[in-house]
Amino acid sequence: MLIPLVNSHPVRRILIVKLSAIGDILHALPVSSAIGQTFPDVELYWAVEEPFKTLLEGNPYLKGIIPFPKLNSKLLLSPEARRDYLDRLHALKAYQFDAVLDLQGLTKSAIIVRASGARLKLGYHWQRELAKYINTPVPRRPESVHIVDQYLDVAQYVVENLPKVTFPFHISPEDDSAVLQLLKAEGIDPKRPFVSLNPASAAVIKQWGTDHYAGLINTLHAEGIPSVLVTADRAVAEAVAAKVEVPFANLVGKTSLKQLGAVLKHSAVHVCGDTGSGHLATALERPVISLIGPTDPDRACPYGQRENVISHREACSASCTWHKCAYAVPHCMQAITEQEVVAKILAIVKSC
Repeated sequence: MLIPLVNSHPVRRILIVKLSAIGDILHALPVSSAIGQTFPDVELYWAVEEPFKTLLEGNPYLKGIIPFPKLNSKLLLSPEARRDYLDRLHALKAYQFDAVLDLQGLTKSAIIVRASGARLKLGYHWQRELAKYINTPVPRRPESVHIVDQYLDVAQYVVENLPKVTFPFHISPEDDSAVLQLLKAEGIDPKRPFVSLNPASAAVIKQWGTDHYAGLINTLHAEGIPSVLVTADRAVAEAVAAKVEVPFANLVGKTSLKQLGAVLKHSAVHVCGDTGSGHLATALERPVISLIGPTDPDRACPYGQRENVISHREACSASCTWHKCAYAVPHCMQAITEQEVVAKILAIVKSC
């Protein structure tokens, strides 16, 4: 049974609800390993939106993955999609979950929590929308600044002594082999240090800029360090590629999510902004140089790599927020120089 839950109510089956997105799901992975390592006999399931299911495949601590479609206007307007969604909700009761851990804290996760029928409904401290009426929030410990630690606060409610933080992200031998062949085809020797770069981010105000990334690739080539471009944003990738004057490997659109992980695993270092690839590289225990603008790096930088963050939030206006910039071009991102990025890269590469 789980401690400190009521002794008269043993817990056999737990559902984690973290539906999206890439970085957030990766942040939550240590919850599954903490519970799975401590209580190997407990059956652990995870509810996730379908596009992100692959992030959880191969996780040794999960008994099963329960996919859901994204709850949006398209789903609500389609009778067939609504019926499918309701059928999936109804099917949750058959699992007979004893506890649910809501690490999303939104209406879309609260609906699943409620449908599960679980006796115990716990959420991480920031419960919003309908979630705050359904879940019991677990208070944040004062020392839990990073979002990973805030999620682990929920795990600590059921795991008395947390084990070492680990990120169970599985890459199959087939995906790893495919990536090695792909790198070689692009002229990259996987046995030599190379840098992977992701110039994109979901929010434009969090992007360093295509000129900077192109200049970085040019400079790294002069230093004898190959570059590999990886991103899901083809437009940004094309803008970078058009400005690069030296050979580099462009893997945009050539890898699956798992294969992207394999690329990052073989990198000497990954360079990116506030985006999911940085957290994926961290899960694979690779160094990440994070170029952080308006985001609070203490809360959301790649876990355990605060020393590799380059941030100039002092350039922000008092009215700037993590999703809204006071300037036409974000001053905090433009304050990051290629020289300081190169210096960090060289220091890491030389230590390889």
